[in-house]
Amino acid sequence: MSKRKTYDQLHNEFLAYHEANPRVYTLVDRFAQEAIRSGYYRYAIATIWERIRWEITIVNRSNIDGEDFKMPNNHRAHYARMWLAKNPKYNTNDPFFRTAELRSQRGDDFEGDRYGRSI
Repeated sequence: MSKRKTYDQLHNEFLAYHEANPRVYTLVDRFAQEAIRSGYYRYAIATIWERIRWEITIVNRSNIDGEDFKMPNNHRAHYARMWLAKNPKYNTNDPFFRTAELRSQRGDDFEGDRYGRSI
């Protein structure tokens, strides 16, 4: 069994990825704003993440035209939190993206569900 990465390791990987791929956040923001304009008050970062994959790889043909573009799923939570921080109007008690406590922060002895509720 492999050792789980720490929060600091994951966050540093995210920061490096974000710096190398600024278009990803641009698309997170674009698609979140599009969902809001369509009447959604809450949406899933996972759905937006898959739409970004489609946009970059199919619409822009990145992997066909020689780029080996990857989007690690473990960055989704960081992008959701970044978007909420940059859009405080949507980061209320009922935020646009529902975020869970990160496993890398809560530890293995946590007794609750992924949203911090007691079991």
